[in-house]
Amino acid sequence: MKISCLLLDDDPLVLDLLQAYVAMTDVLDVKAAFTDPLDAHRYLLQHDVQVLFSDVTMPHLSGLDLVRSLQHPPLVVLMTSYPQYAMEGFNLDVIDFLLKPISLDRFLKAVNKIAGILRTSMVDNDGNQDILSGWGSFFIRTDAQFVRLHYREVLYIEALKDFTKINTADGRTHLTLVNLKNIEEQLPPGLFVRTHRSYLVNTARIEAVSNLEVRVGGHALPLGQTYRERVTERIVNRSLIRRQQPQ
Repeated sequence: MKISCLLLDDDPLVLDLLQAYVAMTDVLDVKAAFTDPLDAHRYLLQHDVQVLFSDVTMPHLSGLDLVRSLQHPPLVVLMTSYPQYAMEGFNLDVIDFLLKPISLDRFLKAVNKIAGILRTSMVDNDGNQDILSGWGSFFIRTDAQFVRLHYREVLYIEALKDFTKINTADGRTHLTLVNLKNIEEQLPPGLFVRTHRSYLVNTARIEAVSNLEVRVGGHALPLGQTYRERVTERIVNRSLIRRQQPQ
């Protein structure tokens, strides 16, 4: 299912740019777009959306004031040309802050973060990860283009100095100039787990775990001592052992 969103900016050209970016993602569903924050406020009082992309400096009502006025605001991404608003925005628990002019790769990074947050929130209280089926997707920049990868097809992600290599189930690899830590922050934590300082593994693809390694897709990857307890806990939580009842 697509993620519903509302776009708000008093500059129609910015709204056009955002609409074009949204069309490239195939992830977001724009329910409404406004240049007047009062119109957006009225809409939000009567309709539910999952994400609000809002300019900060607007006539009548700033984006910050709009968020403060909502008793139950959606996820919020603020947009502005003035970085000094960032701290105030994050104090309102906004999930991202985009500086204008907004580039496509920065917008896609925000979309990946949104998708990860929403998928993580779907995990039930029992810790069952089955709801995270891996059918979502994310974008990476590689070879001067943006490539969509589905979570389910990723085996593991490997740090290589300044690059990160993403290994998929069909044997392909994708190099991107983003470090492993930044990628990990954008991916749903229920689906991926760090097994080593240089490896991030899709938990749904893990075939076996020992004290020293993790096997995924026929590859034996190192299991660092620092990460062993977390990986083991994740595997046990997915196993039948956890569900056995005492005799």
